[in-house]
Order: sequence, then C-alpha cells, then structure tokens
Amino acid sequence: MMPEDSKPVKVTVLLSTYNGSIFLQQQLDSLYAQTYPHIRILARDDGSSDSTRTILESERSRGALDILEGYNNLGPALSFFELLKSAASIETEYVAFCDQDDVWHPHKIAHAVSALTGVAGSCPAMYCSRLEIVDEQLKHIGYTEMPGKVGFGNALVENVAVGCTMVLNRKAIDLIRENLPAKVLIHDWWCYLVLSCFGEIIFDSSADIKHRQHGSNTIGIATNMFDQLGRKLRRFFGSGGGHLWLSEQASLFSSIFKERIPLLHRRVINKFVAAKLSFKCRVQLVFSREIWRQKWSDNLILRLLLLINRI
Repeated sequence: MMPEDSKPVKVTVLLSTYNGSIFLQQQLDSLYAQTYPHIRILARDDGSSDSTRTILESERSRGALDILEGYNNLGPALSFFELLKSAASIETEYVAFCDQDDVWHPHKIAHAVSALTGVAGSCPAMYCSRLEIVDEQLKHIGYTEMPGKVGFGNALVENVAVGCTMVLNRKAIDLIRENLPAKVLIHDWWCYLVLSCFGEIIFDSSADIKHRQHGSNTIGIATNMFDQLGRKLRRFFGSGGGHLWLSEQASLFSSIFKERIPLLHRRVINKFVAAKLSFKCRVQLVFSREIWRQKWSDNLILRLLLLINRI
C-alpha cells in the first residue's frame, strides 16, 4: 500500500505508430488492462496513410491517451526519440517504449516498476526482458533467448535489449534526452549502449509481451537460423540506404559523451573506433575479450569482419 501523502509513481507509455490500424486497438486494449494504476499513454503517428490516426483521435477524445502533434515521417528511431523528448518535459518517473502491434500481459508494467524500484535513485537504469514470439493470430511460436553477459563491450557490437520491453527510470530518461544523436542505428540499441556505460541494466527472464510477427513488421525478430543468417549478410555486406556502421555509432557515442565515459570503457571505444583505420587495433580486438557477441558463432563472425574491416 502507498502512503496517503505519497505521490503516485507515474509511467508514461511511448507509442509510435505507422499504418498500424489492423492491430492497434488490440494493443491499446492490453495497455488499458495493465494492473499498474498510474499509466498515461503518449502516442505519435509517423505519417500513416491508413486509419491509424482516426483510431488515435477516437481514443484521445475519450481521454485514454495524449497525441504528440506532427505527423511527418521520421522513421521508428527518431519518432521514439521525439516521444522521449516530450515525456522528459512532464512529471513522470518512468517511460516504456511500446510497439503498435504487440499485446502486453496485464502485469508487464507492474513487473518493470517493481524491478526498477530497487535501483538507487541516483543511478540511471533500464529494465528489459525476453519476448514471447507469436504469429498474426497470437499463436505461440517461441521465446527470445536470455543473454549471457551484458555490458558495454557487448553493446558496441550487438543489441540484446528489445525496445518494446524497455522501461527507463527518470535518471535514464534525462541522461538519454540530454545526449541524443543526430543519427542512430535504432533507438533501443542506443539506449542499451548508454545504459551499459553509465547505468544499470535489469534483464528479466519473464516474457510479458506477445510480440507479433507479420508481413509489415518494421524490424521484427528473426525466428530461425536462415532469417538470422540473412540479416547478418544484409547488415554487414549491404551498402547504401543510409547504412550506419557499428564503428560510426561508436564514434558518435564517443563524440557526444567525450571525457564522461569511464576510463575502462573509453579505452575500449577508442580502440574500436581507431580499428577502422588501424590494422593493429583490429588485430588487438580480434584477440581480446573487450568486445563480444552472445553466440560463439557470432563472435567468430565478428572477429572475421573486424579483420576485413567490415564493422
């Protein structure tokens, strides 16, 4: 029970939409069904051409959510960052990223808040978790894997924190809001990188989200070895289309945070950025444990790509 004179601990759910009318209402209903009482939904549409905006306006008229003005198409990463900037200006203790086509279990927010409550108030912290993968009809497909070792050296080369599971505390909100990049691979990877350097990451083994896979997923989850292999090939050997190298994201991070980066992490990121032009640094990283991916096969691929300078 919360003391009568205590302020409620508020959570703002950040919902970015784009042509999501088919599944949006079902996701909204799962947000309304959350057992945690102090939730507000802040939505932003990223230029939909279907009835998504009509659904959002209808929900706003009944007082169920707020809508961030502006419908220009920014892409998912920048759209979520716009929502984060807006949420940072209001009184909220936590923010949760939300995809338009998932279904949340009723205790999703309550579990996240409970886990983050144990973190010291001065420490930026991020909660994330596994996902239950489902098809369009919410039929179970499987679960995402638990990462082994998380940390800065992993965040430089791999993202294991899925945005729709993320909940950030107030210190994390302010830290990320004040240091947003102009360009980024994806918003959740940036959050993982920032919090692995400056804060605490809580990774929950429970799966409180039904993550729907369908033909219109913006990113989606690779559910078999062939999908995973295809993604790796496109990621590392593709070209054009605004492709951002991992070393470029690391360079952006280094230029934004500069001397604030702890010395141990600074040494790693400096070597990682320098490896783009230095064969010596590439060789050092290949034989070091300073950077790592979760699977041994991915670790092997990472080190081969380092040698041929495709990072």
